Amino acid sequence: MFQYMNYVYEVYKTGSFSKAARNLYLTQPALSIAIKKEEQELGQPLFDRSTSRVTLTEAGKAYIESAETIRSLESGMRLYCSDLSGLRTGSVRVGASNFFLSQIVLPVIAEFSEAYPGIELEICEAPSLELREKLLKEELDLIIDPVFQDSGMFLNQVLFEEYFLLAVPRALAARCAADAFALSREQIMTGEHLSPGCPQAPLSLFAGAPFILLRPETVTYRHAMEICASHGFTPKVRFSLDQLITSYHFAGKGLGIAFVSDCMVKSAPPEPELLFFRIDSPLARREVAAIFKKNRYMSRAAGAFVGRAREVIGGQ
Repeated sequence: MFQYMNYVYEVYKTGSFSKAARNLYLTQPALSIAIKKEEQELGQPLFDRSTSRVTLTEAGKAYIESAETIRSLESGMRLYCSDLSGLRTGSVRVGASNFFLSQIVLPVIAEFSEAYPGIELEICEAPSLELREKLLKEELDLIIDPVFQDSGMFLNQVLFEEYFLLAVPRALAARCAADAFALSREQIMTGEHLSPGCPQAPLSLFAGAPFILLRPETVTYRHAMEICASHGFTPKVRFSLDQLITSYHFAGKGLGIAFVSDCMVKSAPPEPELLFFRIDSPLARREVAAIFKKNRYMSRAAGAFVGRAREVIGGQ
């Protein structure tokens, strides 16, 4: 049954018998026969095969819910057993976005690997919403990501805070009469943008300017739209991109205004033609944390990774 359960789950994940067969190193006819046997034993079809993408029947949905419960219990038992080895063996599955992985998490990975050579690290690089979905499905043990509001599904351990700024090309800042509020990269590096007396530009000055935002399905896009709305305008979006670091470099070439984090400004290569502006909004501040699924066993290996992250990031 458990082997067939894995077959059914792979078809559900991929939405295709042919893709599932490739992932399972089976022929498609062999996979189809195996799942037919499972359906015959249950007395109910698990998949609706009438569309191009295979979908679950009502019985299939109940089957997958049970399968996910069993997989979660099995994963928890494996984590518990690996803990008995005293961090000599085991694994941790960690997810982060492109920027956080390359600029924040990479030193943590290097130090953790040196300290615990027997612990296998599996790294997933993906956008925030995809990471959260994987965490919810227990395909990851933890993610490093901005803290998000959720209905009690997750726990987090805050690692640091970051603040959003507007990155504006010099020529565009001059046309918008915003020069008096501008901050240099050097001022961001020294944390001057966090001081109480730091000037805050009325964002309405930039209402007619072109913006470079992330794609609408991202959390950062929603924050940007809410910030602009609170200042009385809807931004004119010139480009929609996948990564914050890409929008930073686009802005550096004079292509529009981007929302960037102070953490990024400090770690990314300088863009000499950019000026920065403090944003007057509570949404401009966010906490970045190690995030876990609630009510799931946290292995000693995962706990050790978070501990090392707090040491490394806290010391930066």
